[in-house]
Amino acid sequence: MTLPNPDRLAKAIFFIIAWLFVFISVEVTAQILYRIRYGQFVWQEVTKRFTVKSFTRLATDSRHVTIIPNFSDPKYFGFGISTDAYGFRRGAQTTKPDCPNVVFIGDSVPFGWGVPDQDSIPSKLFELLRNANDPRCVVNAAIPSYSLFQAVARFEYEIMGKFKIDSVYLQIYDPVRQFVRFGAKWRPDMDFTTEPAGALIKQKPEYIASIAVARNALVQFGVLARYNYYYENFNSADKHSLDGYRLEIRRKLEHLHDLTVQADVKQLIVAPVTVPSGAYQQLREEDRIAIEAINDQLRQFAKRHEDTTFLDTIGLLKSYPDVDMFLDECCHMTERGNDLVAGELTKILIRK
Repeated sequence: MTLPNPDRLAKAIFFIIAWLFVFISVEVTAQILYRIRYGQFVWQEVTKRFTVKSFTRLATDSRHVTIIPNFSDPKYFGFGISTDAYGFRRGAQTTKPDCPNVVFIGDSVPFGWGVPDQDSIPSKLFELLRNANDPRCVVNAAIPSYSLFQAVARFEYEIMGKFKIDSVYLQIYDPVRQFVRFGAKWRPDMDFTTEPAGALIKQKPEYIASIAVARNALVQFGVLARYNYYYENFNSADKHSLDGYRLEIRRKLEHLHDLTVQADVKQLIVAPVTVPSGAYQQLREEDRIAIEAINDQLRQFAKRHEDTTFLDTIGLLKSYPDVDMFLDECCHMTERGNDLVAGELTKILIRK
């Protein structure tokens, strides 16, 4: 029987110990870096964090965040944002609680993301109403309501009982994106602001931080697809989840209608998720299914209530070149696009 060479055995043990030392050192460093970057260790369950912009602050209710009053940054994202004492975006209008108000709720589209305060739909509408000698005022209470559920919460917490309301205009995009990203795990309280800023959403705890840090870095640099690691994506064959998504949207729209009735609102106007036609054709099937589902719910909702009007912004804008109507491939409109929507909205309001 040949005994192991003592020198070879010593070298093997040395290399094993050296590699263990290197691995432990790298892993300890990775654990510390992960803790600093994401606020918790890699083995811990992901806690809820909120994406808060410079003009918003946390809210301890279903709004999740709200706008900071008297905020002003004329160079914000290149187009500038300013808010009034009530936390609503400024424009040609001035917020007056006792005036019969047309209140805008929803996301960044009615807010006017990408254009100056004066070029948003609410601001354009106010000018058109004044030109028509219509005494109604306008409130831009869109954003930070990044989903239908946040929009209704903001109306309930910040508008009802505080302002005289003549009409309400609602336009949203989400919960489309949250539903597509989370699929069967989607819940109505999910929205853009509840997503961890820059961190991966883990379905289960992990333990090796060096792998998590490397993977996150690859995602950030675009080497790996972000959503494949963030979410359990919606599958177009999952009819059960789609039915649940429709039901929650329908329930929330009916809740909004109940609130507007309580507030003695004369008219509720809803608009569909409106994506540039060229960009819409490039969306995945799952995205298109989710968009059509919520748009169908909005149409059916308007049909069920005599005091509710469906403003078909898709039909209104489709005959114009996308580049003239939209700032990006998402949904945000140019000043010209906002002009057209405000003009159509004026016709509806005056006709009623």
